[in-house]
Amino acid sequence: MVPLQVLWTKTTQRRASGTSLAAILPIGIVGACVYYFGSRAPQLDLKVAVFLMIGSSVGALVGAGLASRVPERSLRMLVAVLLVVAAASEVRDAIVGGGAVADTTSRSNLGPIALALLVLSGAVIGTISGLTGVGGGILVVPTLVFGFGLAQRVAQGTSLLAILPTAAVGAIVHQRHGDLDARAAGLMSLSGAPAALLGAALAIWLPQRVLACLFGLLLAVVAVRMWPRRGRPVV
Repeated sequence: MVPLQVLWTKTTQRRASGTSLAAILPIGIVGACVYYFGSRAPQLDLKVAVFLMIGSSVGALVGAGLASRVPERSLRMLVAVLLVVAAASEVRDAIVGGGAVADTTSRSNLGPIALALLVLSGAVIGTISGLTGVGGGILVVPTLVFGFGLAQRVAQGTSLLAILPTAAVGAIVHQRHGDLDARAAGLMSLSGAPAALLGAALAIWLPQRVLACLFGLLLAVVAVRMWPRRGRPVV
């Protein structure tokens, strides 16, 4: 949502970040419910989500607080880099398999050290999400798949639940700084929630290779458009 706001409505990066975080809340709730109740076995891991929430809530507070102090051009460059990383991860999954074709009924069996690393990962992702407004899911999913061995669908469902505190904290901080358009967030939520319902339902039964590839290519295109170029003013 951040890239689309910046490119289509010429919203500044900071305001687009805050607005996106607010709009993510109802969209994430709808999507998480579908992943949990829309299949015979819940396609999200509640334990993993809770530990991610612990770290990401603190990280989102830090990131949103730093957003007003980071140059606009730097924010756009950071968003573009994050999108490229996420795109590469998605396309790799689509081509070579891995988490995209894993058993989605599997669950994590993480020890104390892994759980501590999960909290730390949440803090880092929350900081980046609060700073840029980019949905933490694009970072949470690859982290859970490659770092903690969750299946692709379970990681996707878990990320939708885990990002809720991050989005809430980040949106509140951005709103206090005047970097949140409540009307735009509401409109995006109204249109995004039904789309999330359909998208999550499709993700449960469509081949994950196809979904990962298409999503990765989309992220790559948006990343190219987001990267600031010489001679073009940063909006």
